[in-house]
Amino acid sequence: MLQEQSRLFQRLLFFADALIVIASWILAYYTRFELFPWLGIFPLPEWLPLSMYTRFIPWVLILSMLVFWASGLYVPDRAQRVTTLIYTVGKAIAIGILFAAAATSFYRAFYFSRLHMLLFGMYLPLLLVLLRLGIFYYLKRGRRQGRFLRRVLIIGAGRIGRRLEDSFRQYPWMGFETVGFLDDAKSDADDVIGTTDELGAILDRMEADGKPIQYVYIALPISATGKITALANEMSSRLAHVCLVPDLFQLNILNSRITDIGGLPVIHMIDEAPLDFRRAIKRLIDIAFSFVFLVLTSPILLFIALAVKLSSPGPVFYRQERMGLNGLTFDMLKFRSMPVDAEKKTGAVWAKPGEQRATRVGAFLRKTSLDELPQFINVLKGDMSVVGPRPERPVFIDQFRDQIPRYMLRHKMKAGITGWAQVNGWRGNTSIEKRIEFDLYYIQNWSLRLDLKIMLMTLWKGFVNENAY
Repeated sequence: MLQEQSRLFQRLLFFADALIVIASWILAYYTRFELFPWLGIFPLPEWLPLSMYTRFIPWVLILSMLVFWASGLYVPDRAQRVTTLIYTVGKAIAIGILFAAAATSFYRAFYFSRLHMLLFGMYLPLLLVLLRLGIFYYLKRGRRQGRFLRRVLIIGAGRIGRRLEDSFRQYPWMGFETVGFLDDAKSDADDVIGTTDELGAILDRMEADGKPIQYVYIALPISATGKITALANEMSSRLAHVCLVPDLFQLNILNSRITDIGGLPVIHMIDEAPLDFRRAIKRLIDIAFSFVFLVLTSPILLFIALAVKLSSPGPVFYRQERMGLNGLTFDMLKFRSMPVDAEKKTGAVWAKPGEQRATRVGAFLRKTSLDELPQFINVLKGDMSVVGPRPERPVFIDQFRDQIPRYMLRHKMKAGITGWAQVNGWRGNTSIEKRIEFDLYYIQNWSLRLDLKIMLMTLWKGFVNENAY
């Protein structure tokens, strides 16, 4: 219910913002080309008709809405602070104006007015903030008058019930008001207003007092099937909506969600993240970033290839089997840093301090992570992503999968050149357990924003690392 209403609200806000983008673009035109000349300020070097600008509205609209969405503008504002609202809108606008200015600079058919772009960048955030403030204060005033409120009773005062109450508090704009909890036994907690056996009596009393319960959330462990059935039967003769929130956190879950097959609900407990629009954007970013990176660094790559070739006999690239998404293996590319027969006698060996197998050039490449640059070719091929858990060799995975709990869950995300574990120092001969902890955090909290943060952290401190050898 909360998710559905949140999604509806975000979609309505998305379309309202699209109208604001169009209005701001046109308003900026009339201010620059009509109002300012009429006032005698900022004389026109060249007058341009409105049609010259309106034909770019579809492109401005598409670019703006993509940037707004990717920057997190439609993630519900939990804090409900004006400063947070202004910051979020301002950040989205700044990124959008930057992209728009860069895009228009490539168009040479006529000169875009910089003052028009500046006015557009002023009108747009002002109208976006005013829209959100208007909605916020309208809802706030309505709730003071007793409108837009949904009274909620939560059955189960355990971890999942408390987390549910916290979610309602974090989304106050949805209007959910928790009146209390029911639990299996008496409790000293002030917000536990009775036991589950008293459900019917409590609902009747609240309705008689003119404060009926609209929603009952059952937040009990999945082992309490009998109790859940009894509560559902009790509620079948009443008008309140009943929602089941099973406590799955007692189990190891990853990318959990609910789908249906022929009308039967299916709970995904351990699964790869579903393919959605954000994943498509991530793939497009991978392709664009990798292509541009390889083109811009091609002189450096050629220089490194020559240095590798001259340092020792053998090929420039080293192909190593790694395991990626859903256990599929692929050949990961690196600049060769060791002699071709380095593992002939020892077999696969984990790199550790005091590593002596690398060539002189190879040791430098490893220390600076420059040997990893050819993996952008793997990204273009689709084997890897720019950001994700680092892939491992199958021979080592066979050792770790039974020794380290939840190790194989890291393969529910496409492998990456850099990752959350690596930028936090967990690379090389460091704790595998900590690395898995950070990898799973990334998978469970993945967003385009987190990817961007990891990429920036990699540029800042991810290349040269004391654990790289």
